[in-house]
Amino acid sequence: MTTIQKLLFGCIALLCSSMIFAQNSVSSSGAVGQAGAANVSQQGGDKKAVRAANRQFSKTIQHAIYKDQDVEDVDIVVFGNASTGKVILSGFISDLGQEQAAVNAARQVPGVTAVSSRLTLREEGN
Repeated sequence: MTTIQKLLFGCIALLCSSMIFAQNSVSSSGAVGQAGAANVSQQGGDKKAVRAANRQFSKTIQHAIYKDQDVEDVDIVVFGNASTGKVILSGFISDLGQEQAAVNAARQVPGVTAVSSRLTLREEGN
């Protein structure tokens, strides 16, 4: 076997093995797991799946925030990135305690790695 043939055989083997490891992890039910959702976003795959994962992640965080009794009569919108775990809270609050309660509630959700607050304090009478 010549050096060129060995090099060509090595390249083909490398390509085949990388294609095997690049496939998404799929459970027996056919649903893509969280690791699969992260792979989809990293590979620039299906945009609908990434948006759906981000919406579900944001919805879970928003439910956790509104369960907190310190956060009432607020308008908070959650922007979450399911693959990175980063969250941005935006909206209006009536006192600073509500901001801290909302941030703490968001941090308690599994998968959240960082919370950024863009909450605005609503003044009395406005």
